[in-house]
Amino acid sequence: MKSTPPSKALAASVAASFGFTALIAILAPLLATVPHLPDQGPWWYFWKLATPTFASHLSAWAGYALHQVAIWTVVLLMAREKPHAGRLSPLNIAALAVNGVFIAFHILQTHLWYDGLAQDVPVWTSQWSVIVMLIIILYQFSPRRGLFMGKGPKFSPAAMAWTNRWHGLYIAWALVYTLWFHPTEGAVAILIGFFYMFLLLTQLSLAGTEVHFSASWIAILELMVGLHGPAVAVQQLLTAEGSFGPGMWIMFTTGFLFMFAFTGQYSWKMPGWGRAIIYAAYAALVVGLYAWWGFGHIYTITFIPAALYGGVFVLAGLAKLAGGGKRKVVLA
Repeated sequence: MKSTPPSKALAASVAASFGFTALIAILAPLLATVPHLPDQGPWWYFWKLATPTFASHLSAWAGYALHQVAIWTVVLLMAREKPHAGRLSPLNIAALAVNGVFIAFHILQTHLWYDGLAQDVPVWTSQWSVIVMLIIILYQFSPRRGLFMGKGPKFSPAAMAWTNRWHGLYIAWALVYTLWFHPTEGAVAILIGFFYMFLLLTQLSLAGTEVHFSASWIAILELMVGLHGPAVAVQQLLTAEGSFGPGMWIMFTTGFLFMFAFTGQYSWKMPGWGRAIIYAAYAALVVGLYAWWGFGHIYTITFIPAALYGGVFVLAGLAKLAGGGKRKVVLA
């Protein structure tokens, strides 16, 4: 029997991601009567029960634990496979099935018991789990596209091999933890986040295939966080002030687009004039947005790039100290 090409599996998974996201949106009105505590500021997570129950705690943590153990098991088995660029392996199919089943179960769990892990853990744990994942991607892809404007330091292959040995387990944890952190609510920012999470789970599931190693596909996934981050900030602004205007969402927009303009676009080969157009468009966007917000805020544009680039050098230092293995580097 002929194996499904990874490109077709990707297309089907993107369609399924749209389908799951649409299902969450369609069912969201059924959650309108769920009681919440009043919003208490930017570090407050609104979508959790005002009075959690034993069943709400158990269903969220049991669902998370089962999903985590199942996908970790598959990832560990995948680590023993040789790359199979043009075909899916049974483990790829197993990973897609595990993630699909638990996404569906999480939707059901939300409508029966509602709560996610957010009831018991701080909101920054979910945010930083994904930030560290982005740092790992920047580090591992630096040999192929550089770190800044196509250039960057030559990190130790042995240190990078050390990172490669555990990155799949870490990313599997970050994605599953973040998925179960949130109830499947229908707010626009949450829907964008879930769709993005489903695409990242697809990337994880297709390990060893040409899709998983595609610099273009990964650059698109990196760029999508530039949609999710501002959407969350806009939603918080609307909740707090009841109207749309300039605010921290501009920092997220310009910060993540900075990463695309100065790093992500180097995933593709293009003529110099093409890169110049991207730089010019980014500069025009920055001027327009900060003219609206006030140029006194322009320093905020550095926050996200400083965190991500700085994180890369911290990771590189840790990897150099802990690395030294002789295993072959496989970029992912």
